[in-house]
Amino acid sequence: MSEHKDPKPTPDTSGDGWRVLSYLIGGVLVYGGIGFGLDRLFGTQFLVVIGIVLGAGLTILLLNFRYGSKS
Repeated sequence: MSEHKDPKPTPDTSGDGWRVLSYLIGGVLVYGGIGFGLDRLFGTQFLVVIGIVLGAGLTILLLNFRYGSKS
């Protein structure tokens, strides 16, 4: 007898939590680093904060598009 295969296999989601965490950390570090570099270039002290907030916000938006509800 032949085995019946599921026509819609479920994806492996075992590493999604670590992936989300790495996206969040990476986004904050990259945009915070850009803000830090611009602070050093222009002699300001507020661009690193804007970079961190912008990085977190854009990462959350990216994660919403990637893992958001598909209904």
